[in-house]
Amino acid sequence: MATSSLSLPATAKSFQWTTVGKPADVLSLNKATPLPTVTGSNVLVKVHAAAVNPVDWKLMKGGVPRFLMPSTKVPGVDIAGTIVAVGPKAGKRVQIGDQVMVLLSLFQSGGLAEYTLVDESLVARKPERWSFEQAASMPLATMTVWQALVDYGKFKKGDKVLINGASGGTGTVAVQMAKALGAYVVGVCSGINAQMVKDLGADEVVDYRTTDVTENFTNQDFDIVFDAATTGDQFWAKRHTLIKPSGNLVLIVPRDNVTDTPFHMLYAGACVASKKATTFLQRGPGYHLILTERDGVELEEAVKVLEDAKADPIIDSLYEFTFPSVLAAFDKSISGRAKGKIVVKVH
Repeated sequence: MATSSLSLPATAKSFQWTTVGKPADVLSLNKATPLPTVTGSNVLVKVHAAAVNPVDWKLMKGGVPRFLMPSTKVPGVDIAGTIVAVGPKAGKRVQIGDQVMVLLSLFQSGGLAEYTLVDESLVARKPERWSFEQAASMPLATMTVWQALVDYGKFKKGDKVLINGASGGTGTVAVQMAKALGAYVVGVCSGINAQMVKDLGADEVVDYRTTDVTENFTNQDFDIVFDAATTGDQFWAKRHTLIKPSGNLVLIVPRDNVTDTPFHMLYAGACVASKKATTFLQRGPGYHLILTERDGVELEEAVKVLEDAKADPIIDSLYEFTFPSVLAAFDKSISGRAKGKIVVKVH
């Protein structure tokens, strides 16, 4: 039997979509969504804040087969909130009243809702120094960066790391994390954002509008190139002069049409396989397209590195939990011009 706080409502508000398309065309606000039953190892989180990420609107394009997702989908994978109920097999890591942050399952999502159900294994405790808005901005970016640098990049203290898209939502966290781990960091961004990236800890900043970074570094300078701006073909073409033979090129999912249809996703997968085969045959730098895994314990570990370094989240903008405001948050994300993360205040 689940244990819960007193006075939970029977229904709550949530943003939903059922057909594919642009957020403005397919999103709706359901003001009477029934609260889910808390079973097994699940916990119910009262959501105080949720982030809007590119993956949220990319899923709406329709590239992911529908059978992998619920028929009614609630967008949002980043949340911060308070535990208000625990299932009969939960309670080993968190209890009612705990303040937490969660990276939700990709296909289930569920962040843009007043309450959401998650498995306890995905939950991490929120640092006291961070507000709910700050904490909500971090799970996806932190886990992506941690896995890109540590798991895929095989990071070692003292490594030289190039971060493309260093002023964006993922890139800002990448600069902070790489410095906290002990890297020499070169950030690539527009000149207007250069000082912000320097303030985050970058040792050098390259303005991509005036300088081709692949022509500026030609002596196999980098141990890791992390492309958070998804322009990886540029770095792949120059990998032998840009990256050490033992180094790694790590990309996040491209901004282009890879999620438009299942065919586009299959084509992208084939391209990755081809490049990984080339890497193996030529014994050159590794090539990795990161698929971020979900794990609450690992999220806590990664967040602690940032917390110990006093590296606080960078938030571009805050939005209210209303239909016009949430659509504006999606528009900002689609523009690709956010400096840091985009966050919606829910409760």
